[in-house]
Formats: sequence, structure tokens, C-alpha cells
Amino acid sequence: MLKTGSCFFLLLFSASSYAAVPSVKVLIAKSLKRVVVEGMDLEKTIHTQHKKQQYSGRKTIAFNCNPSASKTKSQMPKNPLLVASLSSPTGLVSWGKHKYQGELQLLTNPGQESCDLVNLIPMENYITTLLSKEMNGTWPVEALKAQAVAARTYAYDRIKKGMGFDNPDKLYHLESSEKDQVSGTFHDITQKTLQASRETSGMILVGPSGKIAPAFFHSKCGGKTFRPDQVWGGVEEGYRSVNCTFCQKTGMKDWNYQIKGQKLTSMVDQVLKRYYADEIQGTDVKLMPDSLANSELRMYVGDRLHIIKKSYLRNLAGRELLPSNNFIMSMKNNEFMVKGQGYGHGVGLCQLGALELAKRGYDYRQILSFYFPRHQLKKAY
Repeated sequence: MLKTGSCFFLLLFSASSYAAVPSVKVLIAKSLKRVVVEGMDLEKTIHTQHKKQQYSGRKTIAFNCNPSASKTKSQMPKNPLLVASLSSPTGLVSWGKHKYQGELQLLTNPGQESCDLVNLIPMENYITTLLSKEMNGTWPVEALKAQAVAARTYAYDRIKKGMGFDNPDKLYHLESSEKDQVSGTFHDITQKTLQASRETSGMILVGPSGKIAPAFFHSKCGGKTFRPDQVWGGVEEGYRSVNCTFCQKTGMKDWNYQIKGQKLTSMVDQVLKRYYADEIQGTDVKLMPDSLANSELRMYVGDRLHIIKKSYLRNLAGRELLPSNNFIMSMKNNEFMVKGQGYGHGVGLCQLGALELAKRGYDYRQILSFYFPRHQLKKAY
């Protein structure tokens, strides 16, 4: 149980506490054929030509992102390039209907003959926009502060690993999507998101050894959280599965679906091929008894036992069919019955659980210590 008034975190301070606030490069749009940017007193840098140009007053600048009209494919760069940057002394640059803080950067996307758009933004500005997207800008400040620390930790880890650490062609740290975390725009900032960012400025989570690792979060765990290895297979230091009853009365209700035997057999075969270098031989499927405590399914196809992660099946089936990894599967009349709880991958911070804890008076340190019981808070800058 979570103890009222207790705090399990050791707050660490070091020389790095006084480091400058880092900036993060966030991919905000992909495969654009044309980009139109607006702003006051814009400064444009064309990196491929080493040219800078400043404009007075309000200016609209358009870029054609389809170079095939003027270049043959053999002339096009094989790897992404930083083509142009645009910034304004006002601190805001507009793309479409949205205003972005910091700088907008155009990257080539050679394979698709288009542009990708990146927002280079100071970390704390990034956090103030993200909170309204990953949570809700009107939620209690202590829940938003817990989310701020988790999101900052994830982004800071990506910065430290460097651009392209998982893809040598990348020229950005993370995407504004569910693949990483969803950021917002200037108009998504609220008084509460500003307060949450300011009052946790520079705070991140580190593992028991003091090393930074990504902090994950999701919408609703449905009763328990998972470790990263239970979902993705990779081990991250310090994670533990915790029982959570705080999200049960909010958000998506318990769900259930039916999957025909032939469809499940096909999905299992694809999972085995993709993740296990194996395949199904036969069509006679028998499912072994399952429970919410299991992160894996055990099933016989013919006389062969296959053990597969539920998360792998969810990745293939999609979120509409399997909204979370927290489910039980059973078999009836050649159909498979799936009953589940929660929404999302289930690792780390449960956002609706954090909301309920904040409503009950817990502060962000207590919320984080509940979902990350072996982690510590550290001032990174």
C-alpha cells in the first residue's frame, strides 16, 4: 500500500545540477511535399548553401519538398540532410495553424522525395506543451508534475544517447507520436503545465545505480503494471511490476472480444515468424489455462508447445482488438474469448492512477515512488 505522508526518494544533487537546459529535436511531421512557415522577423538559414537571411515584419516562406522535378534520383542525397532552419526573435514560428516555440528545421526524406519537419525546442518549453497531450492541462498539478518528470526523463535519455542511436539516418531525438511521446504546440500550454514544468525543472529519474534510463508511461494499467522485459523483451534497470487499484474506476472500462480460431492461428503464426524465427505447423490449437498474472500465452498447435508474449500478439493484432497487454484468453467452441483491463502497454507510470492519487492528496514524489519504487529523483540540470 502507498503510505500517506511518506517519500521514498533520495534527492540527488551534483555539479550537473547547474548545467544548461538542453534542447530536444522533435520530429513533428513526415513526408511533406510542401512546407509553408510564417513568423515575425524570421531568420532563415539554408544549411546546404551556408546562407543566412533575415526578414523584417511578418513573412511567409514556402519550401518545395519534391526535388525530383529538378534533380534525377541519382543526384539526390542518399541520406537525410538538414536543409533549412527558421526561427524568430519572438520565440514563435508558425506552421499551418500551429505556433511552435524554438526553431523549425527541414530535413530531406530522400526515399519518399519529401521533407520531414523537426522542432528544435528547449527541454522545459517542450515539457509545458507535452503535458496537455500526454495527460490533460487541467488535471491536478501533482499528477502533471509526475508526468513532467517521466516525460523529461525519456527525452533526456534520448538526448544523451544521441541522434540516430537506433537509426544512423536520424537527425532528431524523438517523434511526436505514440512511438515516443506526443508533444503539443504553444497553444497547448496552460497555467498548470507551466507550473508543473517550473516546479520540477531539470528533475529526472535514474535507476538504482544512478544511471539514466527511459521512463515509460501509459494511460491505464487496469490493475497492475509491467516491467519492460515483460512487454518488449529488453531489460531496463530498476523496474518492478506493481499492483495498482487507483485507475480502476476511471477511463476505459474492462473489455472483451471474440477471435475466431482461424484468425488467431494466423496471428500466432505471424508472431512466431516475426519474433521467434518459428512457425505454426498444423491448425489444431489448444490453449493452456491463462490468468492476468501471465505475461505470456501457452498454446499447443498439434503436439508442439508455443509460448508467446501477450504484448507481441497485441502488437500484431492492434490496439482496437487488444487495447492493453493486461488480458486473459480462453477457448470456447473454436473461438477464443479475450477479457482485458486497461489501455496501453502497461509499463511504468499509470496516468489515470496518477490522477486518482493526486486527487487523494499525494504529491508527485509519492506518485513516482509508487510506480517507480526502485528509481531515484535526480537534478540533471
